[in-house]
Amino acid sequence: MVDRGRSGDGWDFFVSYTAADRAWAEWIAWQLEDHGHRLLIQAWDFVPGSNWTASMADGIEHAVRTIAVLSNSYLRSVYGQAEWQAAIRADPTGLTRKLLPVRIEDCPRPGLLGQIVSVDLFGFEAAAARQVLLDGVGSAIAGRIKPVSAPSFPVGIRTTTPAEPEFPASEPDSEPLPLPSAVRRGRVWEVGEVFQPTGIPEITFVQPKRFVAFGMALRQPGLSIVLEGPSGVGKTTFLRHAIEQDAARLKEPRIFSARVEKDRAEIDAMIGGAGHTGIVAIDDYHRLSANEQGRVVDYLKHLADSGDRTRKLVVVGIPDTARSLVKVSFDVANRIRAFRPGRATDDQINELIDKGERALNISFDDRSAIVRAAAGSLITAQALCWHLLGLARIEETVPEHITIRTDVREARIQVAEELELKYQDAVESFVALDGLAETVCIDLLLGLARSPDGILGLDEHAGTQISAARKVDKVFAKRVGAAMSQNETITRILYHDAVRRRLIADDPQFMFYIRQLDRKQLLRDAGKRPPPARHRAFVCYSHQDVDWLKRLRVHLSPLERDKLLTVWSDEDIHPGDDWRSEIDAALASARHAILLVSADFLASSFIREVELPRLLSAAAEGGCRVLPVLVSASAFTETPELARFQHVNPGGRTLAAMPAEEAEQVLADLARALRTQLHLGTAASRVR
Repeated sequence: MVDRGRSGDGWDFFVSYTAADRAWAEWIAWQLEDHGHRLLIQAWDFVPGSNWTASMADGIEHAVRTIAVLSNSYLRSVYGQAEWQAAIRADPTGLTRKLLPVRIEDCPRPGLLGQIVSVDLFGFEAAAARQVLLDGVGSAIAGRIKPVSAPSFPVGIRTTTPAEPEFPASEPDSEPLPLPSAVRRGRVWEVGEVFQPTGIPEITFVQPKRFVAFGMALRQPGLSIVLEGPSGVGKTTFLRHAIEQDAARLKEPRIFSARVEKDRAEIDAMIGGAGHTGIVAIDDYHRLSANEQGRVVDYLKHLADSGDRTRKLVVVGIPDTARSLVKVSFDVANRIRAFRPGRATDDQINELIDKGERALNISFDDRSAIVRAAAGSLITAQALCWHLLGLARIEETVPEHITIRTDVREARIQVAEELELKYQDAVESFVALDGLAETVCIDLLLGLARSPDGILGLDEHAGTQISAARKVDKVFAKRVGAAMSQNETITRILYHDAVRRRLIADDPQFMFYIRQLDRKQLLRDAGKRPPPARHRAFVCYSHQDVDWLKRLRVHLSPLERDKLLTVWSDEDIHPGDDWRSEIDAALASARHAILLVSADFLASSFIREVELPRLLSAAAEGGCRVLPVLVSASAFTETPELARFQHVNPGGRTLAAMPAEEAEQVLADLARALRTQLHLGTAASRVR
């Protein structure tokens, strides 16, 4: 780490410059060190063996001020841009004068640089330029420029009396010239300019990691770029802003989305031989067919091998897009550079909010509530801030600072209502695909809403609930997945990756919308009539084994007392009850089927023809767990439909063959296993 010239509290100045202006940077550094200031400058301090990146970061962070040596070359430098922007972020109001621009030629000061007073050295001889530099630095440190001697009393300076203003004509001879935007605006910003839920934010743009390296990759000939990440992280904003910041060398990109039919035709023509010029981005790459993806890879390799400086291809997609390109063709790995913007950190969302607050002269009273509600999405944070200001009736920068009540709940409701028109049809179409009696699609949609990156693995989802595994395969994979591809309303926002068994939403606003949805409301709106919830332990037994039933119920009684389980057997049918209806209802609600297996059990025609088929069918659907208990000798192992279920008896010994205490222990272990399963199920339902 560089520490020459650094005291315990850092350097006085870090000199930021581009290689073309090294002579000027060294001259400035010499004058200031000669005057007693402590400086960090790359030309003198980044010696062989030092870590260039760490030294640069250390200088930006620990120097009291950054001197930006401004020239046309510097303004084109991505590294220079990152350095002066870091200084502005540390002091956005300019109160501590963290950034001191020093112009060495008559160059523009674009964007935020135009709001900071500069020291201009061009047009002077060396001695005069030195004095201008030292005076400018001295005033920046002091915070004001007061003359050494008292100013003269301003008597006799005005030589003429102002003429009386003319009476304004009703119709001027000509239209007045428009004021420059900066003057016209007067630093008054409209809310829509500050917080932008759509488009590319300017004032509240948060620079992601590797932003500088991304800009360099955009300019490197023969290198294609992959931008991958979950929905809502601002991948296209990342691209557009990088190009905007280097507009002198990079032109506005054309962005084609694979979800738009017209754009797909453009992509097809481009990779089919028409080619392209400038920068082209293919968004939603994962939505292309396998054949189209292969042709994109071939085109990408062609661009790389030609080394063409006039053409650049950017592939934008979900996580693992770069890996999927390499799977198509292994040798493409050396021809691409992957960038993963990732979910926004809490610090980045706080930075976005802070920039907006400063621009509008307001403060949110509970900024942390916005950060939590944004859930790592900068786009969601923009929308929430916009609506919060609408609730407070703030339309533009206010003259006097005010604090805004942060009613995030109401803002979320407003955003959801706004998005309902856009997404409700697609949601209703999707949840209806599995029929009125199934809730697979609703559960998948809500599982997707809980995912942090807009990607739900079907197998991972199946592991969260008892019945999901078989239903995902039987209902979704075999029936719903195919129907999805035929419905354009759904495919605009949802993508089924059948190969990797994933459900993907690549629209951040849709992700925000479904996170506000309620399962009960979805069921009502879709007119679903799902089967009743399974909450009982159905004991299937022969009346010859009633003594074992009584002992089993004794062991299960603590579970009933703790309201974890309801145990049912035909002993619960009372005089006057419709016994067949009672049994049907109990079978339909059975979550666990405990089978007391004996020769009498297997010989019962009612068990064999009525109860077992219903229980085994529920087990096949994943809605019921079958637990055989071998109470006495029988043909259990020769009964295939039962033998496939693991019994609870150690070593296969029947209860009747065991000493009494050992048999009691088997029933106690069964009750303990049920308690564990029920606790796990309760925890999973809380997660859902």
